Amino acid sequence: MRVQHQKKRRRRWIVIVVVLVALVWGLNYFMISRPIAAALAADGRSAGIGLTGHLRYYVDPTTLALDLGRVQVADTTDVFRALLMVAKGLSDASWGIPGAVALSRDGNPVYTIAGGALRQMAHDYPLARKPAVVLLALVQALRRPDGKDLGPEATVESAARGWVTGHP
Repeated sequence: MRVQHQKKRRRRWIVIVVVLVALVWGLNYFMISRPIAAALAADGRSAGIGLTGHLRYYVDPTTLALDLGRVQVADTTDVFRALLMVAKGLSDASWGIPGAVALSRDGNPVYTIAGGALRQMAHDYPLARKPAVVLLALVQALRRPDGKDLGPEATVESAARGWVTGHP
């Protein structure tokens, strides 16, 4: 009798864990991964950029983790254009962008940016008469993983190269 009770309890815990994992995966997929994929697919110029996202640790709603994977574009600054497109897509989705965004390359942190700043730049980019000004503002808003800014010598090209290589 006692052995059967322990087996039932063990099965119940296994079911609970499986359901929790499925909920976390579903939340990240439907609220983050799917809008990212849709935003990148909407513009053919992003075909050479692989960008994935999830909540930090898959459960922390205060930070969005965006990971740059495959990059096959002629101009590395296209990664920032794609970032702004993704941010616009996430802003237009019901969930939006949390307070902080971590940009990584193959799982290694490269930059961070405030979610509000990224959201505003994503809104301004398509409306800007000079998109390069918005990209420069984006670079000035980036921080290294330790919180330090990139410095006055940082350019759009150097920051993009840092994200693409994983070495800011």
